[in-house]
Amino acid sequence: MLFLCIFIISVQLCHGILDEMTCSDVGAVKLRLEEEKEKRLLLQNDVEILMLKVGNLERKLKKDADGSPSRSRNVAFTAYRGTSLTNIKEDQKLVFDKVVTNEGNGYSAITGTFTAPISGIYFFTWMTSHLKTLVSPETNLVTGIVVNGEYKVHAAAVIAHGFNMGGNSAVLLLNAADFVWIGVSKGNGLFSDSGSRWYYPTFAGFLVQP
Repeated sequence: MLFLCIFIISVQLCHGILDEMTCSDVGAVKLRLEEEKEKRLLLQNDVEILMLKVGNLERKLKKDADGSPSRSRNVAFTAYRGTSLTNIKEDQKLVFDKVVTNEGNGYSAITGTFTAPISGIYFFTWMTSHLKTLVSPETNLVTGIVVNGEYKVHAAAVIAHGFNMGGNSAVLLLNAADFVWIGVSKGNGLFSDSGSRWYYPTFAGFLVQP
């Protein structure tokens, strides 16, 4: 009889422990499910934000493709030389150190170089001036537009008339990061009338079509 009572009590204790473990496990599962649900909601929110950004980007690309204005396409500059130059060497780069316009920041007034920010068709023009009394011996000033170290088009300011100007223009197909500057092929002087603020030497360009 005593053995039977002990057996019944043991069975009841086991059932109690089992019931307690089952409740604990169920609670843990519920907690896990709540955490997974919260993670799914956060992930869904991130996906919605990403889709919104993709939609905005697609609309912007469509506007650009339709020819709508884009800040990245606004590339234009004008610069001039503020002082005269003497003792110029052959193939020396002319630095037009005063900037009037530099939309897109493609031109450097420090180096005198224009760096194409994007690929496309560009228009360039430049003008130089020469004064007979500026240099000795007297020589004509021949300049050219240079792309990555290669002369493309030249212009001459003939010194025989005492004072003369020479310039030219060029339409160039450039790749992004191509370098463009004005170099001296012949001559040893460049005139800029800083006293009267008649700054004749100029260099300008702009993007025609990307």
